[in-house]
Amino acid sequence: MSVVVSAPPHIKKGVSAKKMVWGVIIALIPAAAVSVYLFGLQALAIISTSVLTAVCTEGAIQKIRLKKTTIIDGSAVVTGLLLALLLPSNVPLWVLIVGAFVAVAIAKHAFGGYGSNIFNPALVGWAFLTMAWPMYMAVDVARLVDISPVVLLVCAAFLFLWNRGYIKWQISTAYLITVVLLIVLFNLDISRIFIGVFILGVFFMATDPVTTPTTKKGRFVFGVGCGILTVIYGLYGGYAEGICYSILLMNSVTPLVDRFTRPTPLREDKP
Repeated sequence: MSVVVSAPPHIKKGVSAKKMVWGVIIALIPAAAVSVYLFGLQALAIISTSVLTAVCTEGAIQKIRLKKTTIIDGSAVVTGLLLALLLPSNVPLWVLIVGAFVAVAIAKHAFGGYGSNIFNPALVGWAFLTMAWPMYMAVDVARLVDISPVVLLVCAAFLFLWNRGYIKWQISTAYLITVVLLIVLFNLDISRIFIGVFILGVFFMATDPVTTPTTKKGRFVFGVGCGILTVIYGLYGGYAEGICYSILLMNSVTPLVDRFTRPTPLREDKP
């Protein structure tokens, strides 16, 4: 008998978690393919290694814990894929393997597995690698190329997922508007902000239904918070780091945001 895992409560009714996750994977495949085209076989090796490590780690942990193996649900695959797309194209594979292991074993299964994790697993893996081996995580500006095809594909993927009811629009909209307003207000260099990591963060990382608020107001608050933190961090550091850390910080206050944005009942029976 197959077990159908329900998606988070703010996802379209009738959509299973498995269907939602594989929808995200399908939506990311074109952007991954363009990355391979732009950066060559090294990018393919990074994506393949990251996904394989994440899946093997998940299967091994579930075996050790005597739990049913659920790697077919795709959650480990999407974690490995997102982590790979966040990393520089010249990162050593052994560093990537460590990051994928941390993302699945620590950020996901230490909290109970898919649906119970507080932080986005791929971002936790990225953050660990950034702190442990910053020399491998720095992006060489000279290696940057025109990412407009990737940007367009990611935007199209977001529209596909939104149309299917897999993700909501409030977070991305609030995130984008907040960043644009602050760019205009502080006269910032837009070319330093609108990079591939930003687009990926806005449309895929920040909209993770497991680690983001369930209420509409809460999702707007989450997006605004991400935008403010991204710009503040970028003013004193790097925007790539600020994008990822801002989402992780907002993940940590998601329960609080949900608590204060919960709709007030129209009627409460008095004792």
